[in-house]
Amino acid sequence: MNKKLLIIYGFFLGCTASFSQTISGKVINENSLQPMENVSIVTNLKTGTTTDKFGRFSLNLKDVKTVTFSFLGFSSKTIPIDDLKKLNYIIELTEIVNQLNEIQLNIAKISLDSLLSKTTKSMKNNYLHESVKQEMYAIDTQKMDFKKLELTLKSSSILSKKNKNLAEQELKEFSDNIQQKKPEFVNEFKAKTMSKEIYEPKLKKTLTFYKTDTIQGFKKADVGNGLTIKNVTNKLQNIVLKHLSNDKTYKVKSGWFKVEDSLSFKKVLKTNDSLENSNTFSNIKVSNYLMSIKKESVFFNKTNESNFFDRKYYNHKLEKNEVLGTAKYYVISFEPRKSKAKYTGKIHINPFDFSIKKIAYQFADGKRGDHINLRFLLGVKFSENKNEVTLFYETNEFGKIYPSYCYETKTSYAYVNRPIKFIENTEEKEKVKFNIKVEVNVSETTEVLLNEPLKINSSDIKPFKKEDFKKRTTYMSKEEYENSSWKNRAIIKQYLQKYSPKKIPN
Repeated sequence: MNKKLLIIYGFFLGCTASFSQTISGKVINENSLQPMENVSIVTNLKTGTTTDKFGRFSLNLKDVKTVTFSFLGFSSKTIPIDDLKKLNYIIELTEIVNQLNEIQLNIAKISLDSLLSKTTKSMKNNYLHESVKQEMYAIDTQKMDFKKLELTLKSSSILSKKNKNLAEQELKEFSDNIQQKKPEFVNEFKAKTMSKEIYEPKLKKTLTFYKTDTIQGFKKADVGNGLTIKNVTNKLQNIVLKHLSNDKTYKVKSGWFKVEDSLSFKKVLKTNDSLENSNTFSNIKVSNYLMSIKKESVFFNKTNESNFFDRKYYNHKLEKNEVLGTAKYYVISFEPRKSKAKYTGKIHINPFDFSIKKIAYQFADGKRGDHINLRFLLGVKFSENKNEVTLFYETNEFGKIYPSYCYETKTSYAYVNRPIKFIENTEEKEKVKFNIKVEVNVSETTEVLLNEPLKINSSDIKPFKKEDFKKRTTYMSKEEYENSSWKNRAIIKQYLQKYSPKKIPN
């Protein structure tokens, strides 16, 4: 009996050894022996992960033959599995020593006028306009802090006393819950993209057409059960609607305008369920990131206050040269000259080809973005109080300049005090009156990273069809995301690492 138990125990021990193929390891700096965070780890099967702040990682080695460890500024290592075991899963990476050369240390002096002229010309002549495909990574975050969220039932000829009390109780619970939770949404995306420029005769201008493929997305956070600043009013309305008759339809009127479309709770419930129960995102959403970075990156072509080179709107100053990574750049600062101009910032310019390497700007003191104050007339107030943008450009092997990274953060304030009526679609036209009051601070942050574009034939990009606008992609599982090489901004952190300030040698 004991012998049988030993055989069975040995069998299960062998099975455990064969099936347990997830290993733990650590990556350290060869010189300092300090742990390295956000090291990219990719297997020959294209699976992978990144290290945490302690340099640690976990990786499934099933059917894996080699593992590559890479980090900007360090020599990459591709290690066979057998050698990895011999190293006891502790990997040392060697830093690449890059120092500024003599030419970079002593870039030629130049006048402000000449630098503005040369840079404008370089950007207009060398900006990339060809049809290309690229890999894109994006992460967006939205946070909402509701200062007020109220819905008051004023009168009703179609709500019973019981239903009126139930609706008021549900409205209060909804409001308290949202104000306590402070909704937050974080999503990460990676996609292959294609773009081409098309001349639109009706608009008499050239537009950039984008198409995405092989999209991956992960919902990192969703505090608030899908509530957004766009649908908060609808969600409050639906609480009232659900306590009305499910078999009848209603017209909606507000204090500002009429909505003639018929509304029923069955219809609303079906729409909400289909959106909230489907763990998907719109493919068009990813294209919006590309349009945004393109809009920011071609400011030099504009003929209004958004052109930071335009001396009609901005005052400029030639600042002391600065170092980004291992190279030295000219620096121009700018600030508003006219009331229409809103921004202040700095532009880093390559001294050899006069391309822009980096631009960073924000609202100048006393300036703000879009705003409207009709609080007492229409019960509406909106103000964009903060807008900060950082944009990096790269130059490809053919000397063409393209935007590679864009960071944008906005904060805004919104106030809505909106009276609403539901009017029954019957001869009696029974109605319920209520009032929605919302006061909220919203902060939004978006980061987009584009790799080096590869030239393609414009015919490879097919026009959009109607069904393309409806396409949705299922979010990745947490397990898939944890095994990706781009989780937690890993690719962005690697990119920005090469532009962290380096000490200038004596």
